[in-house]
Amino acid sequence: MDFEKTYQQYGDMLYKIAYIHLGDTYSAEDVLQDVFLSLYGNAPKFKTEEHRKAWLIRVTHNKCINHLKKAGYNPADIDDLQIPAEKADHDARLDVIKQIINLPPRYKTVVILHYYDDYSVEEIAKTLKISKSAVKMRLKRSRELLKIQLEDYSNE
Repeated sequence: MDFEKTYQQYGDMLYKIAYIHLGDTYSAEDVLQDVFLSLYGNAPKFKTEEHRKAWLIRVTHNKCINHLKKAGYNPADIDDLQIPAEKADHDARLDVIKQIINLPPRYKTVVILHYYDDYSVEEIAKTLKISKSAVKMRLKRSRELLKIQLEDYSNE
């Protein structure tokens, strides 16, 4: 298994998932490192590259949840967020990212996979091992929450 190739292929996507869950670069980097240590030491034998990718996403999601539990799950204070400068094109994009970070943990991963990584509902369901209807409901609820939080932009 070529870890460097795997990191090049999936590192950015996994980092985004971790960052959106945790709200700061240091924690996201720690989780990403932990995910790749798990890949090195505890990974099952993968049947396909899609299986490897799904496993990495699921492990990242689970490690983020565990990290939040250990920290007592205090949602990040919006004013203290460290949004990487290269990711911040303008204020509206920053506000959307901040609001995604404030979503409940169960919604964050489906939002990232669907809207940022172009996963279908079926692919998300397989990856997270939940039903398609659960994915659809999480997407619906996250959109409703984001719509309320970003109401100012719809009035412009």
